[in-house]
Amino acid sequence: MKTKKIIAVLISAVLAIAPAMSVSAATLTDGTVDNSTAVKANIEDPGSVSYVITIPETVDFGTLTQPDSIDADHYAIYRFEVEATELNLKSNQGVTVYMKDANSTDNQFYLEQQNTETPFKISYDVYDTTVTVDNINTYDPINKTAEPGTYGYHLCTFLYDAQGRTQPVNLALNQNALVGQTISDIAGDYSGTITFHCSLFERS
Repeated sequence: MKTKKIIAVLISAVLAIAPAMSVSAATLTDGTVDNSTAVKANIEDPGSVSYVITIPETVDFGTLTQPDSIDADHYAIYRFEVEATELNLKSNQGVTVYMKDANSTDNQFYLEQQNTETPFKISYDVYDTTVTVDNINTYDPINKTAEPGTYGYHLCTFLYDAQGRTQPVNLALNQNALVGQTISDIAGDYSGTITFHCSLFERS
């Protein structure tokens, strides 16, 4: 699976010069009228803080089909993982991942028909756990139960020691939305965009 990487780097340095009592002393005497003192300081580098979060480059539900009826749900499900590929963080830090539909005005997720003046839109749900057509009704999608913020819905948080860990994401599209539609009118390519956002946080 091709991936994109979200990369953020925060670099800081601290300059510290502190007076200290010397453990030994040099002297000037009538026999030693010249002597020297070493002048020292230290620059403390706490190290760079960086992370790499890997997300999918594309998501493809494939070819959708119109169900014969809506007596039962007919889900198309696409699964992927968001990975904490690299975490170079302090022990009190973590990375929070958010996601939202780039073009939505109601905080939901959509695919929209392309190359037509009156595009048909199909909604889909986002789950932060693995779902199947058999158990999907026992879970709630984050876009129906959570409250979105500025950057969308909270997907997960990777703490400083979570390098290599993954967060499952399942997208579920109920093809019952196609029932009652004229196929010739809604046929074609559909697309949408999910925007991911990462932010570094520190625990007090």
